[in-house]
Amino acid sequence: MIHRPVEARSRRGTPAVIFLHGFTGDRMESHWIFVKCARALAKAGIASLRFDFYGSGESEGEFREVTLQGEIEDARAAVDFLRRYRGIDRNRLGLLGLSLGGAVAASVARDSQIGALVLWAAVARPAELRALAGQTSRPIVESEGARDYSGHAVSARWIENISKVDPLHSLAGFEKPTLIIHPEKDEILSPDHAEDYYNAVGSVIKQKIIVSGADHTFSSIPWEEEVIRRSVDWFRVHLLVTEGEEDKRRGPDRLASTAARV
Repeated sequence: MIHRPVEARSRRGTPAVIFLHGFTGDRMESHWIFVKCARALAKAGIASLRFDFYGSGESEGEFREVTLQGEIEDARAAVDFLRRYRGIDRNRLGLLGLSLGGAVAASVARDSQIGALVLWAAVARPAELRALAGQTSRPIVESEGARDYSGHAVSARWIENISKVDPLHSLAGFEKPTLIIHPEKDEILSPDHAEDYYNAVGSVIKQKIIVSGADHTFSSIPWEEEVIRRSVDWFRVHLLVTEGEEDKRRGPDRLASTAARV
């Protein structure tokens, strides 16, 4: 699903953001937060792409075929697709990842030459999910190691290979503006994941925000509005550059590292 502003604000094309959903999620995500954020971006003059990873949502394939490495390849393909899309400025692309989608975003941001990054409740240490999978799922009889996670068949291959992905290492080489938003009361991931991302990212323009009281998917109207507003503002500042402002942005980056609780 592609969202586009009603009017293009630049002859060079429209900046755009790619949404990357979480484990067992889809292109709308919980309480349709991806849809709401995409519409807010469009109002701000920024296009976006929402899609289901292979084996998730309405995409082809079965969930038992899913691997984190496969989702990383899907994300790279999505970036390449959007870069070639008519009317999109190929040099002004952003990524927004939720939960495990945040780990995917962190893994591809540098090599995909992304211009700005936003992470929501992002998994910093995927290897920890192996233990979580054992605690929150049950074996599927005669399935060669697959497990039943809330009605989704998670393969042994997914569990075995997840520890091979190191998003913190990948993000160390990423030097573009990065916003990290994490819920204070995340029932799945501690705020340490946000702190690890904040310390790992190579950018000097970075910000970490802890949303007081929020759960893993920011499932209340005030939390949702806060997260969307801050994310849209981040992309507006770091992607929505007019021709007249471009020369100013070519100067030395100003130190803008901050951390806050809201």
